[in-house]
Order: sequence, then C-alpha cells, then structure tokens
Amino acid sequence: MVAESDSAHRPALTAAACTAVPPTLRTQSRRRLRPITAFLVGFLTLASLVFAPTLALTSAQADTKNSTVDGVATATDAVEVTVSPTNAPELSPGQDLLLTVTVHNNTDAAIPLGRVDVYLADLALTTRAALDSWLRPDEDANSGEQLVSVRTAGIIPTGTSTSLSITVPADSVGLTDQNAWGARGIAAILIADDVVHAEGRGTFVWSQSSAITPVGLASILPITTPESTTGLITSKALESYTSSVGLLSRQLDAAIDAPTTTIAIDPQIIASIRVLGTAAPASAVAWLDRLAGASNDIFPLSYADADIALQAQAGAATLLAPTSFDPAIDPSRFVIPTATPSPEVTTEPTDVPTVSSRTQTETTPSPSPSPTPTPTPTPTPSPTVEPGATVIPTTSDLLAWNYTSTAIGWPAAGQVARTDLNVFAASGLTTTILSSGNVEQSDFFTPNTAVTLPTGLGLVSDTVLSAAIRAAAEATTEDDWRVNVSEAAALLAIVSAENPNSVRTLLVTFDRSSATSATRVGQTLAALDTTAWSNAAPLQSALDSTPATTVSFQDEAIDSKRVTLARSVLDREGAIAEFSTILADPVVVTAPARLDLLALLDTSWTSPESGWEDQVRASLAASFDLMHAVTVTTRGPIIVVGSKVDLRITLNNALDQAVTVRAEIVPSNGRLVVGETLETTIQPNSAQAVSVPLSAAVGNGDVVLRVTLFTLNGTPLGQPAPIDVSVRADWEGVGASIFAILVVGFFGFGIWRNIARRRRERASEASASAAQQKLAAVEPDV
Repeated sequence: MVAESDSAHRPALTAAACTAVPPTLRTQSRRRLRPITAFLVGFLTLASLVFAPTLALTSAQADTKNSTVDGVATATDAVEVTVSPTNAPELSPGQDLLLTVTVHNNTDAAIPLGRVDVYLADLALTTRAALDSWLRPDEDANSGEQLVSVRTAGIIPTGTSTSLSITVPADSVGLTDQNAWGARGIAAILIADDVVHAEGRGTFVWSQSSAITPVGLASILPITTPESTTGLITSKALESYTSSVGLLSRQLDAAIDAPTTTIAIDPQIIASIRVLGTAAPASAVAWLDRLAGASNDIFPLSYADADIALQAQAGAATLLAPTSFDPAIDPSRFVIPTATPSPEVTTEPTDVPTVSSRTQTETTPSPSPSPTPTPTPTPTPSPTVEPGATVIPTTSDLLAWNYTSTAIGWPAAGQVARTDLNVFAASGLTTTILSSGNVEQSDFFTPNTAVTLPTGLGLVSDTVLSAAIRAAAEATTEDDWRVNVSEAAALLAIVSAENPNSVRTLLVTFDRSSATSATRVGQTLAALDTTAWSNAAPLQSALDSTPATTVSFQDEAIDSKRVTLARSVLDREGAIAEFSTILADPVVVTAPARLDLLALLDTSWTSPESGWEDQVRASLAASFDLMHAVTVTTRGPIIVVGSKVDLRITLNNALDQAVTVRAEIVPSNGRLVVGETLETTIQPNSAQAVSVPLSAAVGNGDVVLRVTLFTLNGTPLGQPAPIDVSVRADWEGVGASIFAILVVGFFGFGIWRNIARRRRERASEASASAAQQKLAAVEPDV
C-alpha cells in the first residue's frame, strides 16, 4: 500500500516484458565495471536503504562482463524481448536457473541469426522503487553481470515470435547461502549482426533457509456487466451472459477457482434474474444457483455498480437504491403452480429468502422476512399460499442475499473526497475500499491495507501489486502470464523482506471495467500462494489487521464536468418524483427512473470512449418530454363579449395513465377577473376541456391569460401557456339596445301590418257592397 509514482501506472506487461532499442543506437560493445566501482555502488545503496542483501561473486563471475543498455519504450513496430523463470519465480541454492526468453519481431524486417545474453542485476532488489527502476530502466541503465550467452535457433521472420529455453547452471548464477533472500533482477539482450536489437527484464526470488514472514494477500473480484442506460438486464442479455462462455459465467468461474478471493457483486444481476420469474432463462437460474453454492465471501456493490463517490459529490445526502420493481413484474410469471414437487437439495442451501405473500393488488411492499435457506435462487412461495395464487415479490425479496457483509463501499479508484465519507457512513457503509492514490504514506515500509478514516475503516488496495496481478490474470499467453506473476512475486518478496518483524496483509483488487478478460485469476493467485513469502488471505484478515499509523487519507475529487452532469440527472430525478404525484400510479414512472439513474452512474461509464455525456443528455431530453406530456392546447385569440363568460380551455394528456392537475389562470392586467383554480382529471391519451369563469372588470382591451398547470402539491408543470383574449365588455349594452330596437321594430311592424291588412279588408268589403248595390239598381224589374 504505497502511493505509486507515475511509472507505476504503466501496464505491468510493459514493465516486466522488454525495452526495445533501435539497432542504430546500440552496439555489442559494453564496458566492464571495475571492482572498486561495483563496491562503491553497493556500499552507497546499502547505506541509503538501511540494509540490502549483497551479491557474492565467485572468482569466475568476477571475470565476466557487465553490460548496459538504453531503455526505450516498446512500440508495436519494434523488437520485443521478455524473460521470466520457466517453472516458478523462486530459486534455491543448488538449483539451476531455468528461463524462458521470447523474442517478438514486430518490425517489417527479419532478424538474422544472433545470440541472447543473460545478465543478473548487480544488487538485490530490496525496495519497491528498486524493482520499478529495474523493470522500467532509464537510458544507459546497467544491465548487471553476464551469466550466459545462447545462440538463437535461426532467422526470426517479420511478424513472428520465437522462444528460447535457457538454463543457467547453479554455479554460474553465483548466489549462495550467504546471500540474503529476496528479489533479483535478470535481463536478456538480443544481439544480431553485432547490433543490440532489444532488451527484456524480469525477476526471480532468491530463497534460502532464512526465516520468512509471509505477507497475507487478500483479493476482491467484481462480478458486473457492461454499462447500460437501463436499470435491469434484459432476458436476452442474461441468457448470453450466463451461457457457458458468457461474461458472467467466466467471472464466476474465476471466483470459484480462487476460493479465498472475495466476490463484489452487482445486485442488479440478482434482481434482473429474479424479476423475470418463471420466464428467467434456464442458464441464468443455474448461474444463480452456482453463485449461491460458491464458498467465497461476498458483499454487494451499489446497485448497477453506481459510483458512490460520484453520487456523494453530485449532492446526494445518502446513497441511492432501487425504490420498486413493480412496473417490471409480469404477474403471470409469479403464479403458484397447482402441484409443486419438493425439490431435491443437491447443493449447499442458498441464501434466498422466501417471498412474502403479496397479492397483485397491493402497492406497498411488505417487510422482507428473515432469510430462509432454500435449494433454488428463484423466489418461492410461502407454504400458506394456495396453489394458483399470484404472489408478487417485494423489492426486498428481489434484492435479498446472504452477504458476508453489507457495510463495505467500493467507489471508483482515486476519486474519493473527504466529504464523501460522511455520505458513505450515513448510508451504512463503515468500510471504504480506497486505491493508493487516495492516501499518503509517511513511512518507507509497506504498511497493512487497513487505515483509520474519520468515519470508519478504510482498506487501501495496493495499486502497483494489483496492476501486476491483473496483468497476469488477463494474460493471453503463458509467456505473458509468467512475466507478470514473476513481478508480483518479486514485489511480495520485497514487502516481506523489508520489515520481517511485521506481519502484514495487503489487498489487491481486480478491475471491474476489464473483468471480461481476467481468465487466469485462480491460476495467478494459486501461483503466488505457493511461495513461501505470500499466503492467500480472506477479506476478514484485512478487516482485522491493525490499521496503519503511517498512512493518511488524501482528499481527491472527480472531474467537475462529470460531477455537474451527474448533479443534473439527480436533480431531474427529484423533479420527476414531484411530477409523478399527478399520476394515478406514480411508481410506474418513479421506479424505472431511479433504476435508469443508477445505471447512468455505473463506474464502467468512466472510460473516455463510453459516450457517457451523450447518454446523460439523452436521458435529460427523455425526462423533459415526460414532464411535458400534460399540456394546455388552447391558443388565442379569443374574443370575450360581456361582463361574465365561461372560457373553455383544453388540456391534453399524452401519458398512458390518468393524471390529476390543477389549472391556475392569471390575467396580464385587470380587464378580466378569473375564478378559482380548477382541479381536473384527464384520462390516458386524451384531452379534457375545462370551463373557466371570467368577469370583465374595466373597459375593453387585450388580455393575455397565462395558464399554468400544477401538481396537487403546488409544483408547476412546465412554463405557463399564454392565451390571447380580446375583451369587449361594452358590446353587451350596445347589443341589448340593438336587440330591443329590433324587437320593438319587429312587433311594431307586425301591428302596422295587421292594421293595414284590416283596412284593406274593410275597403274591399265596402267596394264589393257598393258594386252589388249598383248592379241591383240597373237591373230591370221583372
């Protein structure tokens, strides 16, 4: 647990593999170290390091040549050389040193027949800094004393690799019982046509009969899935991940192969399998059974592996957790079969609690019962539930597991601020896993992993050691694996030897963002456990170790841009929660929103190429559309004639469930007086017209009515909608007068017409009578 230098962040394979050298820069000639020079270098090094084992030189070794080589960073178009012990990183007196040297020709030209010279470092590697300097040398670094020279088998064509098995006789090694045990450096230099093409460096551990205090090595292996924007893993993805060669199967295989390693699992995986009920893929159910039967200690990560440091720095008072899975549950998948045979227990009892009986109509999760061992990890009904009944699992049921501890928090490496620790503690996390970049060390010796924090206990992962072990676990070839295991073994030997009177426990962690390729976890940890200076230890040993007094917490912070974006999605979730109060069933919106928020805070999104910023902005845009799904569709202009009218306003609901809102209308001036605020319910995917009583107050003119929708708690839903209204209050009197005139005119005209008609009738009757009388007067008497 040492705060590493910049070079410690380089890939471990590069560290132990090779240093390529342009052919034009090097020749075969090497200067010989004079005895007095070697003595002075050794003496000064011993004095600076308090003590250091010396390399006893036989007379034969005194006559061998020392060599130097320029250190050049490895490139993809260069020649690379790796060197590592063939069988084990440990060498004892009387044993030959068996080495494997591999040459990788990545250039566009063949390498002619040449030789490989093997060198031993002049001094033992007694400090972590010395190991780093040996594996990552500066220019003109001394390669040590030559042991043997071996001819290559032939021409090495371009784009190919060749391996040489080299045996250095015990007498040529030159180490005896008088040499203190510890890490030693070896180098292999490829020379062809009198030109040095490349140098590779490695290590082994000289082990004789000295008393050794082993270092306890605790390890944590995460089981996670790739980043996603949704808070539940789909059935199709689960089927792929849990197949025989799937991601989760490979991760669980690695954990089971290393029974002392502690599993840190994303609870999202467990919940995603269980929430599918009887529709869960068979491979996923079997995978959950295997997890339950694993002997490893296990603790939960944050749901969806949401970065707890990012949550804290974005303003969360306590860490977030799922609120409900009800919207994702299909009740038909949780029907109790009519006949359920008693399953035969073939594995250790799992840790899944019996699902509490909860009918489909219930909306409030009931308290989770105490864990009850069952032979299957899928939710099983209570014996009191009748066959054919639907039993919906609660949130606690879906997340429950028999964890070794639930008080451990694991934030992203090197990004924890001091104030974050208070949020962790308020959320029940009393132990925080930190990286070396989050602490400062004031002492030379490597201390215990445990450190006292202001709010509890910290476990500091050794970043340099973790890098070497991760590289070994992810190695794709035996050659790469040997190189990195040798570096890890040398580092553990240095820690053991630097303070042999102190029993210490170190912690290494595997990277959750690259766990897909860690297929050699068990092989790597088993190889280190076989050494005399390292013992595999459970996580409890790290928790029980004496906290280091020479290590203090170093305040760090996440990039401000990232924190700002995280704060925006946290604030938006709060707005969604308030918006959802208008819904008939708020959980339908709030539960998925919380799960998706946690998925966006996944630590896997920290890689620059992940596109996290784009996903956050897409999430904000989607939530904006959700919160603007209830709108006012009425627009002006509207003419209001009269002193009192009812204005009809149309409200639209684009959601799939009914909403209840309050509409508040505020006029821009005093020409209109609006009645009381209206409360109305709008059915799903429909529009609803509401009547608003208006009263004209002063004169005529234009008024803008600003219609704002509110939740029943008084939170506004979006911006006010303006409606242009033209008020013509005096038109009511003019209209009444005109109407009265028309009525009087109408009736007057009717009366006049009746009088005129009657006059015409009388005149007609008089005319007819006169004509008749005249006719009678002119007729002769008969």
